[in-house]
Amino acid sequence: MAPNAPSSDLDSRPSYLAAGIAFVGVFLLYLVTLSPDTAMWDTSEYIAAAYTLGIPHPPGNPFFVLIGRVFSVLPIAPTVAMRINLLAAISSATAAAMWFLITERVLVGWFEKRWQRIVGGALAVLIGSTAFTVWAQSVVNEKVYTISLAGLAITAWLTVRWCDDPDGP
Repeated sequence: MAPNAPSSDLDSRPSYLAAGIAFVGVFLLYLVTLSPDTAMWDTSEYIAAAYTLGIPHPPGNPFFVLIGRVFSVLPIAPTVAMRINLLAAISSATAAAMWFLITERVLVGWFEKRWQRIVGGALAVLIGSTAFTVWAQSVVNEKVYTISLAGLAITAWLTVRWCDDPDGP
């Protein structure tokens, strides 16, 4: 491709397969380091609230309680605490996949080769998912931060997609 070629010639399609690989890689990292039980602060309260459909301290976080309840009854781990901790890991891994896609899309304007954008997205995922606070919140459910992170990342990705074609379906 010529250096002054229009950007419309670039292949800017999202690399969903690479994002899926990023999800699996981050999830496996969190799974290996997942806490088998609760931890300090609000963890136990939120796990108990999700399991019993109770109300944790204000603001209550009803969305988390409902999603946590679903995870608490799934036969995916030996304890309720571990099931809720898996929810945190899945939420953060989902957010990592969304940040990969966003980073890759932003890099379309900087790099014309797809592999360069994939490497950039992978670096963003590596840095973001191994940041101390993100990793710590992703292996033991501490409140609702990971679900919020996933919601924010999904919304950001949908906004990027909408900006690419605002009049589309």
